[in-house]
Amino acid sequence: MQENHKTLTFVLVAAMAALVAWEPWRPAVSTDAPPEEVGTRLFPDFKDPLAAKSLEVVTFNEVDATLRDFKVAQVNGVWAIPSHSDYPADAAEHMAQAATALLDLEILGVASNNAGDQELYGVITPDLAKLRPGMVGVGTRVIVKGDKDKGLADLIIGKEVKDAGPAGLRYVRRAERDQIYTVKVKTDKFSTKFEDWIEKDLLKLNAFDIRQVDLNDYSTADNLTVDGVSLMVKKRSNIELGFDDAKSSWNLIEMSEFDDKGVPVAVKLGEDEELNNEKLNTMKTALDDLKIVDVQRKPKGLSQELKASDELVKDNEAALSLVQRGFFPVGENREIYSSEGEATCTTKEGVRYILRFGRLAGGEEPKDDKESPDKAKSNPALNRYLFVMAQFDPSQIAKPILEEIPGEADADKKPADDAAKPAEPKANDEKKPADGAVPEEKTGAQDEDAKAAPAADDKGADKPAEKKEEKAVTPDEEKKIAIQRENKRKQDEYDAAVKKGQERVAELNERFADWYFIISDDVYKKIHLGRADIIKKKDAKDEAGADKSGGLGELKDLPPGLEVK
Repeated sequence: MQENHKTLTFVLVAAMAALVAWEPWRPAVSTDAPPEEVGTRLFPDFKDPLAAKSLEVVTFNEVDATLRDFKVAQVNGVWAIPSHSDYPADAAEHMAQAATALLDLEILGVASNNAGDQELYGVITPDLAKLRPGMVGVGTRVIVKGDKDKGLADLIIGKEVKDAGPAGLRYVRRAERDQIYTVKVKTDKFSTKFEDWIEKDLLKLNAFDIRQVDLNDYSTADNLTVDGVSLMVKKRSNIELGFDDAKSSWNLIEMSEFDDKGVPVAVKLGEDEELNNEKLNTMKTALDDLKIVDVQRKPKGLSQELKASDELVKDNEAALSLVQRGFFPVGENREIYSSEGEATCTTKEGVRYILRFGRLAGGEEPKDDKESPDKAKSNPALNRYLFVMAQFDPSQIAKPILEEIPGEADADKKPADDAAKPAEPKANDEKKPADGAVPEEKTGAQDEDAKAAPAADDKGADKPAEKKEEKAVTPDEEKKIAIQRENKRKQDEYDAAVKKGQERVAELNERFADWYFIISDDVYKKIHLGRADIIKKKDAKDEAGADKSGGLGELKDLPPGLEVK
């Protein structure tokens, strides 16, 4: 009996030891991989990355049981993002890299053939119909399709393989199968972030090309009254600034502030004031680095000049789209006012960018706080609506200085002398016959004979054709030709620069026309500056000049009797 108890005890201990050694919660690569699958490609029929016409990436948030479904696809031959109203995607290269990452996948091993192991390896399909809050082990689904929605690849990407094999090894499975494989795959090209698939640089300008910035600091507030919506505009300042390349510094062109009645009053810098070059340079960098966070499509009926058509104003839904984002059609011309003012930036190529700032895109407007001013607050999570348009400013392109051509100025003064000359007979005037003579009528044949007859000399012999001698070019004429060529070169360069600027503006407006852009509120605060932001008190050292030492600086250890006054 005791022997039987001992035997049973040994069996239980052995079973527990085996259970501990197995550790079913630890993912491990199976050793029973079918040899015909290992070493083969996961999607053997997917051979050409250029065949991919769409990419869809679906992820699952385990905290709130929500899906994020992002898709980029070719729409009428152009890459676009359907989830963002077909906004153009900068996706040709990115898409090719993502497709290549899938078609090169090689099966390195088989982790499991059991559908019940999907949670363990993190390859459950992200499908809301089958998921619930708190569920774990949900993978990322990547779907690639070709022409006519032909499936090229459909993959669930799961957990990384820990402590085994090379870096980048993951558990995956084909969406329609249970087998779980190990493959080496880079997942960075399967991003669901909008900004990863677009041209993020909104203005596409270079900070070194900026020549002028105009800051129109105002704010608007809409009030609902019995007569409808009224708009209150609070104007604060209008400041024009220029950037001097040679001195690498800013200069004030013009500045005005507005009184209580909204009348502009010209203002100059005080003797103890100067421009805050640090703040202005930060603004210039922010304009260069202005990134798109998101976009929304504008309503139809807005011209490139940002003026609303009558149809748009009468369309309540379209008008509401503007107002909700902080843009208001005002006056008979339906010009758009912004809730948070404007900034204008002009480059040396003559491209003028007009930026109009609207409401926050999500979140609440910051409250006034004297102890903590709005501009000092920073919240990277906040974004803001932005209207952008471009105009061409030819004044930024220097007109060519053409050299006067010798003789042409004098030629303009000769009409009076020419007027004294008798009028030349017109080519079609008939030659008048002598008095009493009857004009001879010529037949058509006689006319033809006269035209064909060669010129004859006095003896009736034909005259040989005279060879024209080439006239020698004088030094004055050579100089005139050289000036004409140089003037033409200068004019052609100017015309080409104007054409380039105009084409650039047209290209930008085609990109800007249909969209509300959404930018970081922190970047907005670096660009939307007022008088208090760009002007500062001069440093004490600057205010005192070269101090009392007459330019010698601070002198110490002076000899006895020598005193600086």
